[in-house]
Amino acid sequence: MRLIRPVRIATLALTVLAMSAAPAAARTPVDPNTLNPAPPDYFNAVCESNDHGTICTLSFSDPDIIGEPSGILCGKVELLVSQTRAVVGKRFYDEDGNLTQRHFRESFTGSFINPLTQMVATWVQHDTVIHNLAVPGDLATGTVHISGLFTRAWVPGTGTIFTDVGTFLNDASTEEVLRSGGKHPFDAYFSGNDPDALAPLCAALD
Repeated sequence: MRLIRPVRIATLALTVLAMSAAPAAARTPVDPNTLNPAPPDYFNAVCESNDHGTICTLSFSDPDIIGEPSGILCGKVELLVSQTRAVVGKRFYDEDGNLTQRHFRESFTGSFINPLTQMVATWVQHDTVIHNLAVPGDLATGTVHISGLFTRAWVPGTGTIFTDVGTFLNDASTEEVLRSGGKHPFDAYFSGNDPDALAPLCAALD
């Protein structure tokens, strides 16, 4: 967790105070369907305009995934994965109603199971995604910065098996990783750079 310097805290406090002091009339409800691109209906977006454009607050959860193939092979056995995903965030639009930034936080819980041994590992994920669009309104432009805890996995009653944590900077148009930092065993495994990157998970579920 990164610490915020006191000067940033003070600046944030003044900003929040200024926003709360703004007259209610300065914020006007906006129909999400008038924006480009419009937030999907299931985002439950609440949008309001201000002097600089429109801000939409969103909150939603994905349908649960239960016992799906994970792509992780432990010998000849493929682990099965289950997960829940919840998202909260904001979308920022310019004065013309074109999207300029997506900023949201994802929270996952889930499990891996070895269908042969029936051993189960629990996992969690908490990350923040910031997509700055190079062309307002065009989701396939700009860069996507993802940071946080991508996975911490453990067997109940024992310690942590492994963690996947750090940052990625991706090209929004190609999904190419432009830069990364931290420990990323999943990326190493699925890219083929290190076929043994998830060996601790396999060993724990053997």
